[in-house]
Amino acid sequence: MLQPPVVVLPGITATGLEDHYPLDPETVWSAIRPRDYPRIALHPDDVRYEAQEPARVLARSPFGLVYGDLVAALRHDLTRRADQPTPVFGFGYDWRQDCARSAQQLGAFVEEVLSRTALLPHYRREPPSQVDLVGHSMGGLVVARYLCDVQEVPRARRRVRRVVTLGTPFRGSMDSMLKIATGMGTLTGADPRDRERESARTIPALYQLLPSYEGAVEAESGTSTDLFDVENWQRSVLETLEEFRKRQRAETSAAALLEAHLKSARDLVAAVNELEPRRALAGGLDDWLAVVGLGERTHQSVRLTRDRRGPRFSFVEPPDASTLELGGDGTVPFRGACPDFMPAKRLACVTTRELSFWEIRDRLLVEFAGLHAFLPKMNLVQRLVLRFLNDDYRGRCEARPAPGVTSPQWPAWLRPIAG
Repeated sequence: MLQPPVVVLPGITATGLEDHYPLDPETVWSAIRPRDYPRIALHPDDVRYEAQEPARVLARSPFGLVYGDLVAALRHDLTRRADQPTPVFGFGYDWRQDCARSAQQLGAFVEEVLSRTALLPHYRREPPSQVDLVGHSMGGLVVARYLCDVQEVPRARRRVRRVVTLGTPFRGSMDSMLKIATGMGTLTGADPRDRERESARTIPALYQLLPSYEGAVEAESGTSTDLFDVENWQRSVLETLEEFRKRQRAETSAAALLEAHLKSARDLVAAVNELEPRRALAGGLDDWLAVVGLGERTHQSVRLTRDRRGPRFSFVEPPDASTLELGGDGTVPFRGACPDFMPAKRLACVTTRELSFWEIRDRLLVEFAGLHAFLPKMNLVQRLVLRFLNDDYRGRCEARPAPGVTSPQWPAWLRPIAG
């Protein structure tokens, strides 16, 4: 049986954006060029479109700088014969938009991938009916949201065989709070800018990464800690949205806009929490590999207080990452990476300690970009993905159990790291 085609989904901000309104498209978001923050801001009256019109900003391909090694490894090692390549597609989606919208577009893309693969000579006798999905960071949330819809269709029409998620913030990341509240954080790179703040506050997907795990918000006893309640947001966010709304002469009020963003976030959390993998995948959780990064100092919580101006956020200093359950991958805390639908004993964890002596260059990249961004480039992680998708792969595969887990529930081929 031929290997199914593979679709790789990047994380937030890891797809280029181009404005196609000019006859020669203009890059407004890139891995290497200056980023045009005002031109990626979304309109208060219709967040499907840009605030600065006329425009037509579309997603380009995922950044090769981050995903090139992974895609190359998949294309090489999932191919049994050089004349019968396994197609591996990058799914470039508009990471600013609601993940539910991106999930719908993923569904259409999966159908396109299957149709294109069926045209390859070596697939014509047995056209593929399913794909494998590999999602990094928010790409994994898009996959999960897509599977929420898939579980409602007849089994014969389900298009996904296996799923791999890498560093996915199923329960959110404190860095999304940092980005919205202060413009800082590492979600958009290691060198943040204060000017990102206004654009960030207009992006629905960023609110969908708000932390929802227990202990994410510290407050006085009896005080609400619900980040999806507009009443718990500091006035500066509303003031920025109001100023932005006025400049665009928008009809939607700042409060209504923030409420809409928080509702879309609440809806995504509810949908993903209710996902039942056994209904979406033939093998249920056996067909899902979740890789989690550990061992890095990672923001865990925010302190919510109130004064005369209303709610105020104070970000708590990240704890020492030597306590793995209080760490993460530098962006996503361990508690944020644990989905409701998957027990911790199924998680495969990795740290920078797994970088071999020969990966000196990779160590430098981790220090520059952080473990979260580096996960798709990490050799050990690539071997895990290859073995999970290809039963014939013979590379060495090992991982660390999740903190507190002594007997991980892993496939027989996955060995625990000694020490």
